[in-house]
Amino acid sequence: MANALLFDIAWPICVIVAKVWLVVPFTLLNLFIHLRYIANLPREPIWLAGVFVFGVSIDSVLFNLGVMENKSGSLWPPFWLICLWLNFAMTLRYSLVLLQKQLWLAAILGGFFGPFSYFTGTFLNGSVELHKPLWQSLGVLSVIWACILPLFAYLARRICVREVNDT
Repeated sequence: MANALLFDIAWPICVIVAKVWLVVPFTLLNLFIHLRYIANLPREPIWLAGVFVFGVSIDSVLFNLGVMENKSGSLWPPFWLICLWLNFAMTLRYSLVLLQKQLWLAAILGGFFGPFSYFTGTFLNGSVELHKPLWQSLGVLSVIWACILPLFAYLARRICVREVNDT
């Protein structure tokens, strides 16, 4: 419950407030709380780092391909979006644990809520724009998220099983 609640707080802080002086300390505090009180698996930092790097890399490719545009002119995701990836990574083995055994559900939810989150985030934040025509950008994001959310869910399950068996 705490994991989901912290992400529900992190999303608007990262997207709407989007001020480095608040986003970074909140993300670090969330990471501390997660690692100290929520995460119960020894390889959690490695998992978080892997999801974070993968996610930021995907977004970087999307910015460089023009699917999304950073209004600052940078070809890299803005800092708030980078921090959002770390906050999202913390949910995959805990509040989104249901998806680990329901990969088809992860694909459906990822295909819908992934692009919905980007669309809402770009609308509320204003520093990022989805390429026009909008349906193409949303279609690309939908396909990507319909693939990566079940991939993350599958890997989370495999890693959890391996960690439990190793102990």
